[in-house]
Parts: sequence; C-alpha cells; structure tokens
Amino acid sequence: MSAQPQPLPAGQSAQPRSLRCLLAVGTGQVLASQAALAAAGLGALPVLGREFGPGIYGQFSLYVTLLGVITYQDVARQLLIHEQSRGEARPRDLDALTRLSTLLLFALALCVGPFVLELPAALCLATVTLLHGLSSRDYARLAVAGRAGTVTALRNFAWAGAFVAVAAISFQHHSPTAWALPFVGAAALVLVAYRALARKLPREAAAAPEPGPAWARWSGWSTLRVSPNLSRYRTSLVDLLGFTVASSAIVSIDRLLLERTTTPEELGVYCGAYDIATRVHVVSSALAAMLYPTFAAQIAQHGKLEASRRFVQIASLVAVLYFVGLLVLLAFDDVLLGALLGPAFTASRPLFVLMLLGVFVHLFGFLVTPWQRAQGDFATTRLAYQRAAVVMLAVGVVMVPLHGALGALIAYLCSRVAELQLIAVELRRLPAELGVQRRLSIAAAMLAVLAMLCILRFQELA
Repeated sequence: MSAQPQPLPAGQSAQPRSLRCLLAVGTGQVLASQAALAAAGLGALPVLGREFGPGIYGQFSLYVTLLGVITYQDVARQLLIHEQSRGEARPRDLDALTRLSTLLLFALALCVGPFVLELPAALCLATVTLLHGLSSRDYARLAVAGRAGTVTALRNFAWAGAFVAVAAISFQHHSPTAWALPFVGAAALVLVAYRALARKLPREAAAAPEPGPAWARWSGWSTLRVSPNLSRYRTSLVDLLGFTVASSAIVSIDRLLLERTTTPEELGVYCGAYDIATRVHVVSSALAAMLYPTFAAQIAQHGKLEASRRFVQIASLVAVLYFVGLLVLLAFDDVLLGALLGPAFTASRPLFVLMLLGVFVHLFGFLVTPWQRAQGDFATTRLAYQRAAVVMLAVGVVMVPLHGALGALIAYLCSRVAELQLIAVELRRLPAELGVQRRLSIAAAMLAVLAMLCILRFQELA
C-alpha cells in the first residue's frame, strides 16, 4: 500500500489560503449540523423512551442502526469521490458504479430488513437505501467541487428533522410505519437538494451504456466490464468494502444477537444505554471528517514529520477532553438516564457506566483512521476491524445467550481490540522524538482510572 497521501478534492489544493477557508467553512457546517443532529437525537430520547417503552424503542433503535449500517456499505460513494478528484475515470464509469452500488444496497436491505424488522419498517428501510444510493453520484460531484461541508450538513439536518418528526408522531402513533416513514421523507429531501445543487456544476457529457443484455445495461455492468479501469475499481472497492463490512458488523452484532435470543424489553434496555453512551461519537465523527483533509494537507505542504507532530498534539488534547467529559457523564449517570429515558430504563444504568470504557477506547479509532487514510493506508484499518469483528462475534455468540444484555456489553467491549491494534501500529511508526510512549502512558493511566470508577459504580448498581 502506497504511503503517498490521497489527492485532495479539486479546488482544495491550489492555494493554502483557499484550503484553509474551505476547511473552516466546511468544518463549521459539519459541526453545526452534527450539533443539531445530536440535539434532535437527545431531545427525542425522553419522548420516545416514555411513549414507546423498552419494547417498541428497541425495534426503533434497531431500525435506525440498520439504516446506518446498510447505507454505510455504499463504498462506491467513497470511490466516486476518489475517482472524480483524479479526473481520469470516464463519466459513464461513474454513473455505472452508482447504479450497480445502488442495486446492491437495495438488495441487501430487502434481504436483511424482513428478518429483523416488521414488514412496514423493512419496506421503509429498503426505500431509504434506494434513495441514498441514487444520491451518491451528486454527493461525490459536489464534494469534489468543494461542497463537502454543505452536502454533509444537508444530510445531518434532514436526519435531525426525521428524529423530531418521530418524536412528534409518537404521541399519537406507535406503529412501525409511523416511526419509519419520516426517514424516507428525509432521504427524499436530501436527494432533491443534491440534484438541485448539482445542476449548478458544469454539465458532464452524457454517454449511452455499452451494448449488452438489458439487465447489464440497466445495472451498469455492461459499461464497467469493458472499462480500462475495471481492475483499479475492483481493488479499491474490495479494500473499502472489507473495512465497512467489518466496522458495520461491530456496531450491530451485539444488538442483532440480543434481538434473536432475548426479549424486546431487554433489547430496549441495552439500546437505551448504548444510544446515550455512544452519542458522544457525534463529536468524534465531526472531528474525523475534518481531520482527514487537514492531515492530508499537512503532509503535502509541510512533510510527514510535521504532520506527525500535529497528529500527536491533537490526539493528546482530544483524549484529555474526552476523559474529562466521560467523568462528568459517569458522575451524573442517574440524572442523565432518568431525564432522557425515564424510570422504565432503570436497568440501563449498570450497562451505561461500563459502556463508557468502550467509548473512551473507541475515540482513538476516530483519531487514527483519518491519519492513516491521509497517508494512503487503508489496509491497516481494514485488517484491524476485521479481526475485531471476528472476536466480537465469537464472544457474543457465547455470552449473549448466557447473560443477555450484559453479554452483549461484554462483546462490545471486546470489539474495541480494533483501536488497540491501530494504536500499536502507530506506536511503531511514529518517530520516537515526538514522545509517543510517554503520551500513550498518560492515556493508559486515564483509562485505568476510568475503569476503576466505572467498575465501582457498576458494582454499586448491579
């Protein structure tokens, strides 16, 4: 795997000043929309927890999880951005990649949804997935044109609106259609907005698909199979898919095993703790979204040593801030869960306090992954998360049937071996002069203190 940084999207590499402006504006848009999404999600929790109860809330949480997991498999969207920025791919190839990826995502949703969701929710899941895939081409074109912050913000605001709509509807209706349909509306709104913005971009030359059977022309395969870049597309897609499948498995294995082996109430209790504990990753996601272009620009303009120094400084500061924030959550766990979920979720508290350990370790994945991608290294993260998914599945298959929600929590904590692998790799790679071992020792001490406090609180609540 090449150690060269991936090229920045067109329009972001010409002048350092314009780069800084684009990053500042884009980061501001992403952070504002992430804040709105977090506020909508947290604001909806007290309503949904009380109106739905653990049983229905567990199904709703699983639906939202599957939405994220399945749409995350749209690796073609990431490849489209990469190829569009290179300027070497034929427009017809990019259109074909979009169609083929959309069909595969739609088929995946149709296969998975009916097995774990009621039919109305499963149909809504498939519809959202279809609309998401259809918007990928416009998303990539806009991102490469320097509008990455805008398109990300539009999506986040639409999802925030969907959560608010579900909370409002829950006062009158609890059916799967009622809490699943707002996300269909959000996906349709995003598609329309992307299309409207993309019309302002230079028009690409239209080309008819290559000859072949009707199914091949419709899916885009007739174009891709004769493309001179097919080998490169295949290699990139396999590499990206390996990572997305593994990371998606990690965020869903625990709840899927619970859904199949325990009661809806126990699933809801676990999902309540999980949804609140991992809500802080809204900040982590926004951070990761802005770190990749920042690190890539640092490497290109100032060299890898200076970029490494910047990475270590940022990681050290963020780790301390996260540690302090998690201590605050631990100190007020009773107030937090009581206000957001209500008395029906009292059993979520012991799970929540232990889950904070995994949240702290997970942070380093949001820091290290964009750093490695800025260097063109996708293989390390793929391998780390594939191994972690295997570990989580092996532990979950044994522990969830035996211990229910506690077993799912144990499986979740075991999955954080992924970030430990990433840290071990960077410990070997980063220059010793940056004091990485000393800083990592401080992070380990913070984790030890957090673990002691979480275990004491768990024993008190159990």
